[in-house]
Amino acid sequence: MDQKAYLAITAMLNSFPQTSGNPDLTMQTYEAVLAGVTPQAVVEAAQRFTTGAVAGQNQSFAPSVAAFVQEVRRIAEIMPHRGRKALAVPVRGPARAPRREPRPDEHARMCLKLPLLQAAIRNGRADLLAAADRNGLDELVALAQSWRVPVSEQILLQLKRA
Repeated sequence: MDQKAYLAITAMLNSFPQTSGNPDLTMQTYEAVLAGVTPQAVVEAAQRFTTGAVAGQNQSFAPSVAAFVQEVRRIAEIMPHRGRKALAVPVRGPARAPRREPRPDEHARMCLKLPLLQAAIRNGRADLLAAADRNGLDELVALAQSWRVPVSEQILLQLKRA
């Protein structure tokens, strides 16, 4: 085992309360299970356990050999990907145009169409509303007046201008 890795494990174990186990045997176990692992991953895992940065870690006791090895392997898997640029976020479908507020004349028409739709549903005559909508604003106003749906002054001004 690399000296930096060995010292990092020793420092980690010394930062927790000592157990009655054999420290030489403990280090031999760490050396055996960490053979072939990069020393940098061992050092980082030891630092993470020492600082309490490992999720689910019992901060009162040193990690088990298995828990430590699991963290070392996790770090070793991440290490090759460090420093790489992140992948671009995939674009799904066409980009949407930003929402715009309706113009005053559009707003007035919508304020007429909603009560007309309610009246068409009430009268069972959505077909008349659809036909009037296709034929223009003057037909919508005529239909609204025949169904006694109030028509705003703004709509009447639009009709006079047209």
